[in-house]
Amino acid sequence: MTVFVVGAVCPDIDFLTNTIADVLAGDRFIIACDKGYLHLKATKIEPDVVIGDFDSAGADIIGQIPNTIKVIKLNPIKDDTDIEAALNYAFEHTTGDIVILGGLGGRIDHSLGNIALLGMGLAYNRKIYIQDLKNRLQMLKGQAEISFSKEGQYGKYISVFPYYGKVSGLSMNGFKYPLLDATIEGFNTLTVSNEIVAEAATISLKQGYLLVCECAD
Repeated sequence: MTVFVVGAVCPDIDFLTNTIADVLAGDRFIIACDKGYLHLKATKIEPDVVIGDFDSAGADIIGQIPNTIKVIKLNPIKDDTDIEAALNYAFEHTTGDIVILGGLGGRIDHSLGNIALLGMGLAYNRKIYIQDLKNRLQMLKGQAEISFSKEGQYGKYISVFPYYGKVSGLSMNGFKYPLLDATIEGFNTLTVSNEIVAEAATISLKQGYLLVCECAD
């Protein structure tokens, strides 16, 4: 199953429609966060759950939601964001990969917060992606390896960043600028805008947390 979490940042509607429609209805579960429900409404795709404090969309949005859709109204005085609450619901009630749509752009603090939430997937052994029209982000933890195909890559460029401390034992094979057992500590742009040059490429690390960004112009 693929779980979609739709945030309040307005995505490209065609992108939103096509991304969700690529997964058959029986193989997907959709959680709309607050104003994310309105974005889904524009696609004519119904979520399974709507969750939020409804500060961005307004409380009157609840009256627009059909009774067939579960609504979870959160207290606006809380410590977590609507997307974090949606992820906690997904961990408890679903299985499979989680894709956050409408989670980048808009307020920079929310974008940074959503990127931080990628680490929740590591704790629950669930893969989480944040996607928009030009970007797909994921986070890796030490002793992990991921593969990419040149034909199937999300965008032309792949950039990596250490997250929450240094990364050691980083290897990038099949790239224009390869790395072998490297240590990166951030505060520079050394690992920005790499490119796949082989038919297949891999990224692996021994220790630390690594943010992996697939990006298109």
